Amino acid sequence: MTINKLLDKLFRRHREELLAFAERKGNYESAEDLVQDAFLRLLQHSDLPAVNNHRAYLFKITSNLSADQFRRPSLDLIEDERSDCENYICPHPQPDSIAESQEKYRLSMRALHDLPEIVRTCFLLHRIDGIPQAEIANAFKLPSRTVERYCAKALAHCCATLKDHLD
Repeated sequence: MTINKLLDKLFRRHREELLAFAERKGNYESAEDLVQDAFLRLLQHSDLPAVNNHRAYLFKITSNLSADQFRRPSLDLIEDERSDCENYICPHPQPDSIAESQEKYRLSMRALHDLPEIVRTCFLLHRIDGIPQAEIANAFKLPSRTVERYCAKALAHCCATLKDHLD
């Protein structure tokens, strides 16, 4: 049997049940297109006569196409959101933003130097270097709760200094 005759036979025999299957998958408006695409994919198979169960193969293709159709809108939405965000992001900070950041950094560093060395060191190790408070406590032979208080104290002092100078 030629490929065209086989495809015609399969189309006549399985088209209706594939349409119903595609509709049950939630593709009411596009069921016809999905079934046609499934037959096109079947036609593109490199060795169509070697497929053991053409019906099962068509159902699998239709199922995959149906799943792809549901995935596609969410992927398009994510891409649209990403491109929308890129329109609002400035690739270079503005001069006033740079100056403000530099001032905040200068004030924060000055505030940290007002603190006792152990408090400043614990804070910098934790917040800047990302070392867990428990490791810092072990290294300095301090209770974990003390290191936690030091970090909170340093942060509060920096925030208060910034608030006082920037208000």
